[in-house]
Amino acid sequence: MLRELPELREDAAALAADLCRERYRRAAGLPALQSLRELLRAHKLAASAEGIAQAREAFANAETEDPRRPGRIARLGSLLAFLARARALALEPGAAQDLFALAQRPLVRPPGDAGLHGAIPPVAVERDLPAQRAREKRAELDAALQAADGARSATWDAAMTARSEAGLRAPDGAAEWSEKVLGGTDAVLSDLGFWLLERHTGAKPGSAARHDVLHLLHAPRCAGAFPAGEMQRTVRRWAEMLRLDFQGVKVDDEDRPLKHPGAHAEPIDPPWEVALTFLPQEGPRALSRLLGALGIALLRAGPPPEAPPEDLWFGDPAVTHACAALLEGLVRDREWLRRCAMAELGRDDERALAIAAVIDARLAAARTFAALQAHQSGLGSKAAAAHRDLFVRATGAELPAGLALCGLDPWLGGFAELQGRALAVRIAAFLRERYDEDWWRNPRAAASLNALWARGGRPTCAELWAEIGGEPAVDPLVFDLSQACR
Repeated sequence: MLRELPELREDAAALAADLCRERYRRAAGLPALQSLRELLRAHKLAASAEGIAQAREAFANAETEDPRRPGRIARLGSLLAFLARARALALEPGAAQDLFALAQRPLVRPPGDAGLHGAIPPVAVERDLPAQRAREKRAELDAALQAADGARSATWDAAMTARSEAGLRAPDGAAEWSEKVLGGTDAVLSDLGFWLLERHTGAKPGSAARHDVLHLLHAPRCAGAFPAGEMQRTVRRWAEMLRLDFQGVKVDDEDRPLKHPGAHAEPIDPPWEVALTFLPQEGPRALSRLLGALGIALLRAGPPPEAPPEDLWFGDPAVTHACAALLEGLVRDREWLRRCAMAELGRDDERALAIAAVIDARLAAARTFAALQAHQSGLGSKAAAAHRDLFVRATGAELPAGLALCGLDPWLGGFAELQGRALAVRIAAFLRERYDEDWWRNPRAAASLNALWARGGRPTCAELWAEIGGEPAVDPLVFDLSQACR
């Protein structure tokens, strides 16, 4: 039984369950069961200013408590962060609903006869665009994507109001980490990255566009070595080596017209049920996304059923990203590919996988910088211009003007991703030191992994760094990204 803020925490957990269910259904291409407005109406306390005030007061008391209780501080901090997000939804439910359902609405008119094709949903474009071989076709589809800046601006303002009510500040070090990632990998991108981009897409330096980057990431020349039908068998082959149990994780691999590309995991009834939806597609990107979603699913399925709701539903987003990045990184391990994916790649193809990880990290840094700009100036023309300039720096490609505000997160998810990627590099180094280079097939390593997943959302990123030695730092990530491209 909950002792502190029982009514608020139970309502927050119930709202989190409903939101996770709707996010899963959206990713799986299934119709929504309830609108956001209906969900918020059913959980008024969790979405109210009163709920934030209660959690903020309890969190402040926990921070000044002597002796300090890290568990209480971490749980109340994650609760407060969730309540701020719920409050932002409640302030602009209409705009939030528009953005939530945007990808599934028939808004994109592809080039050609409008009467023949009609409007299609953006998710259909994002599914098919990266695999298009013809550069002109990719450019036409990319240009057809529509902006939704009005709804984005309204939800951004609501998020900033909710952050103020909760007393949330931009995390320390966000700009410094982002600059280190960009500056530390500039040479790798300008040398290897631009060469691979031209080799795969034909785009000369200075003429590349977003769709060229997507084509390199999702459909490199080695994509045929990763058949769509072999993805789950590859994962099961690896799990048998490690003697890993996926109990509680339910995988949906059925193709639906509105299903999102990649993989997505959400807790439905943790730890008993975590749903993972996956769109089988050819290429290493689909495999890495499946592994990343599995890492998140195992984190959500790990805690005991009697764990506090924060451990089951919330937590430090950097830890969630770390669990995803740790398993995603297996795709860049030559021996893992040979033994589990039955793929032997040439060195240039291995470098293509490595440069994809570099671009992912650089894009997270670019989004962080652009979001920090939007925190200062609002989600307007300055933020859009900053994001387009940063996208060019991160990838060497142009971002369409209509997509300039896409991906900018008022909650600074890009920085959480960088923190998670850096923590994943440190965890992988720890596993190599203890279980050797092929830790991924050593059954003894499963004990260390299960110890991480078993705590769910309880540990913070800083606490995990301290446990395995060291303090949060971006330098190991920059070094790892650079070394993989050699």
